[in-house]
Amino acid sequence: MRLTDLSIDYQDAFEKFLEALSEPVFIVDRSLLIHFMNQPALQLCALSTFPTKEHFDQMISDADVVQLVRETLQAGTLIKKRRYDKGRSGISWRITVTPLSQNTNQDVLFSILIEDMAELQRLEHAQQDFLANVSHELSTPLTAARLLAETLEDIIDTDPDKAQQFVEKIEKEVQYLTGMVSELLELSRIESGQLSMTIEPIESAQIVREAMARMLPLAQRHRVRLLTDIQQGKTMAAADSKLIMRVLVNLVHNAIKFTPSGGKIVIGTTLQKDQQRFFVQDTGIGIPAGDLPRVFERFFKTDRARSKADFIGPGGGGTGLGLAIARQVVEAHGGRIMAESIVGEGSTFTFTLPVAVLHDA
Repeated sequence: MRLTDLSIDYQDAFEKFLEALSEPVFIVDRSLLIHFMNQPALQLCALSTFPTKEHFDQMISDADVVQLVRETLQAGTLIKKRRYDKGRSGISWRITVTPLSQNTNQDVLFSILIEDMAELQRLEHAQQDFLANVSHELSTPLTAARLLAETLEDIIDTDPDKAQQFVEKIEKEVQYLTGMVSELLELSRIESGQLSMTIEPIESAQIVREAMARMLPLAQRHRVRLLTDIQQGKTMAAADSKLIMRVLVNLVHNAIKFTPSGGKIVIGTTLQKDQQRFFVQDTGIGIPAGDLPRVFERFFKTDRARSKADFIGPGGGGTGLGLAIARQVVEAHGGRIMAESIVGEGSTFTFTLPVAVLHDA
């Protein structure tokens, strides 16, 4: 895998530079004979070692790609960039062909850089969706607060009791906005690795019982039974107790929202090999199978109208950020979080934490 026409002083450095790139790179001559392939190029072609005397059109079998490269090679000394999209397959490449010399003779080599644009497109769509969701979630309470304030101006002198109700509604909308901004900032800190965590041994049973004690008044208010199921609860998990408590409380709070009166919620923990498993299981309305893969996405919400109509309880609401934050917190601990559900029967949210390694004093 040597570039024979480069000066020996730069040859190793140039090859190391190409190997450091994350995108596939091929070095070819005008006949498409391959003189070099970096590791990503080998992986793209499902090869483990550099093939000798192979041509680019033998490695990349797609005729459209080969034709695109041939056309750009014919241009001579100019850098050419072309986009290649293959129908509905999801393949989207940007191919850059660059001459490695300004000479126009037949011996000039060309680099072929293949960039996967599909992932970039996915990230762009995710960013657009995020901005659209933020705009929607902010505009709704802001519009409500503005309309309430306009109405308040008209009745503040003539109907003090009604005016007080409008003030309380405005406060509720402001609290929602404040909570969402706070959660967005927290999610940003977690995703950027700036969240401060104090990892220490915490007793699994204790954190389950704490979550039970904190959420019992809310469960009783909505006539939902709250129970614990603690197995091998004395196991010490390695975690930031405050952050994990927030995760558990969030899961229990969601369970209460979507469990009819008379239903049951179980907060539990058990040891599984070298991980401590925590779970929140409810007998609520359940989550449709099509929604399950998305429940941990930012701003994703199930059908709030359906949740409010199907049972007596506090209903939907929320910012749609709680489960996204829970996932980020659990994964920052080296654990995993998942959801299982059957519509009409209930849901189970489970997450794992590493077991703490205790050293004798």
